Amino acid sequence: MMGDVLSGRVASGVGQGVFFTGLGWAREQFAAKLGIEPFPGTFNMVIDDPDAMTSWVRLKRTAGVVIENPGDGPHDCDGICWKVTLADRIEAAIVLPDVPDYPPAQIELIASVGVRDALGVEDGDPISLQVTDGG
Repeated sequence: MMGDVLSGRVASGVGQGVFFTGLGWAREQFAAKLGIEPFPGTFNMVIDDPDAMTSWVRLKRTAGVVIENPGDGPHDCDGICWKVTLADRIEAAIVLPDVPDYPPAQIELIASVGVRDALGVEDGDPISLQVTDGG
């Protein structure tokens, strides 16, 4: 897992990342557990390579770093994170919401910078990340 490279394409999310990364309890845990003060919103990519998909499935079976949601409402969920380096230069973390039916090829990331602007990428552009801490 650690050292695995996941490749895919830049994709748009559903717009919930700005809300999520703005929550006080989430921000506190991202900083304390991952060392990341998240930029508002998440960066999304979709795995489009069979080898990368195999690595992603394997990574999701590891413990990761748990982000615990203090609420228990119908839209509250915990998340699991893994530290990564995005495009060989941005420290980031995958955030996998613990929800049923989450798209299996989608990866959502937090970083302390706006990734799209920092890398000059847009939807459909190729992107890769390297797992630096498998949890």
